[in-house]
Amino acid sequence: MVTAHTVNLEKLRGQPLIVGAGIAGALVALHMNDAPCVLIAGREPQVTDMGSDSLSTLLKEAGGATERAARTLRAAKGLARLDVVQCIMGRMDQALAGLEKYDFIRTHGWPESESALHAILLGILAKRPNVTIIPSTALRQLILVEGHVRGAVLATGDKTGILDTGAVIMAGSGACGLFGDDPGLSHGAGSCMAIAARAGAKLRDMEFVQFHPFVMSIETGGKSRLAVPYPLWAEHALLLDETGNRQDVSGKEQDELARIVQHYGDAGRSVFLDIRKQLVGLPVIAGDWLDHFLQQCMSIGLDPRREALPVKTAATFHIGGIQADAAGRTSLSGLWACGECASTGLHGASTLAGNPLLEMIVCGEMVAESVLNQSKNTLIDVSMITPEFSVPNGVGEMLRPLVKMALGPVREGFSLRQALFRVSRLASCDDAALIAQMMIISAYQRQESRGVHFRSDFTGEAGSVHHTDLCAKALAAMVRSIAYDVHDLNTLDSAGSVTTMDRRHQPSS
Repeated sequence: MVTAHTVNLEKLRGQPLIVGAGIAGALVALHMNDAPCVLIAGREPQVTDMGSDSLSTLLKEAGGATERAARTLRAAKGLARLDVVQCIMGRMDQALAGLEKYDFIRTHGWPESESALHAILLGILAKRPNVTIIPSTALRQLILVEGHVRGAVLATGDKTGILDTGAVIMAGSGACGLFGDDPGLSHGAGSCMAIAARAGAKLRDMEFVQFHPFVMSIETGGKSRLAVPYPLWAEHALLLDETGNRQDVSGKEQDELARIVQHYGDAGRSVFLDIRKQLVGLPVIAGDWLDHFLQQCMSIGLDPRREALPVKTAATFHIGGIQADAAGRTSLSGLWACGECASTGLHGASTLAGNPLLEMIVCGEMVAESVLNQSKNTLIDVSMITPEFSVPNGVGEMLRPLVKMALGPVREGFSLRQALFRVSRLASCDDAALIAQMMIISAYQRQESRGVHFRSDFTGEAGSVHHTDLCAKALAAMVRSIAYDVHDLNTLDSAGSVTTMDRRHQPSS
């Protein structure tokens, strides 16, 4: 691994650039075989486990690919792409077997957690001479020449440089970090999506965000929070309020559970999850997922075998993102997307446990194949271009309450408009605000309740199924149209300047 201060971008000219060193980015780099590539991490890459069962159980549950495909389509509420679901599920066994050829799985079996898998992948990549891993470096802008990606502006601290490349793979996180209470350290504010949008790529279904209904409402150390594992509440769940009143919510779907828990919070009430009965007689094996969860609880002074746990909702997976096919190809030539920042059409309006990881495992290989098989283009020197680019201006503290108010498990038109007009004042100069704006517009346009998206003013599903596609250059007009519709003319001046960056952010040769 080179350091950010010693890297020579000139020596890396023409190599594919993978943005994001999480599981998705690591898998793409792994499948590049011996082809040289560059992998950048904006900060120390981390993956936080979301309290799921062991990976082997999660990915190889009974029923196999056919049953998982059927359940995926049911959960998607009409918005999944059948060909993508068939493609990913059809390649599931092949992709899992491909990873099992590596010593760490062949010898020890699948790791128990996503964080363990991530650490193993980074360990393999660190030994590969073809992969240049650059830490503490961020992508700031894509450089386009005649509509094709020809370069990338990279930043380390206050220093910037340009990498000449005709292939950029976005493999960053979604925008769950905008909510400010996500249980993981790995969630971001959607920078990959914002940079792609400013370059002209199409984003799809930005309103769909998966919420975990039962995350500890007390701090568990650092910024992370502890989620209650799915097997402990999947079939039986009992909620208590601060007065001891009980509400049996057994059999309810995850999305509905999140709305119920959010209702308690909105009313200023505390809510507790009682899983004592589920834990009675449940075997605890040293080192397994249940043992790990119980130890984490004990470390913060809680024992779920003897007391109910204080819980709240938290955004955990951003379903929408950069529109891409299963091989990661986007609407912008030379740009691929993989992982949470991509919208491949697998998940639709909701997602099953394990499907995000499965998507990364299968699509990571397909994206690498697509990049390696692309036709060779003449490398263009873009090092002399002096682009203007948006650098996040630290408006997170202002954004988070607006995002949580408008885009929680329950949404409503008035709150969405209120948040939109305030966020839009910042969208031209801040990437996180741009993504928040696109999420709010998408949620406002979807005047129905479907999957993880619930509108209290439109509680039923619409008769027709549709996606919400957005491009950055249309946002200012959309905000103005919404303001006109509700006769809120005072917002027009500020909203009208939302995305005046279109030409400014499209440098040419």
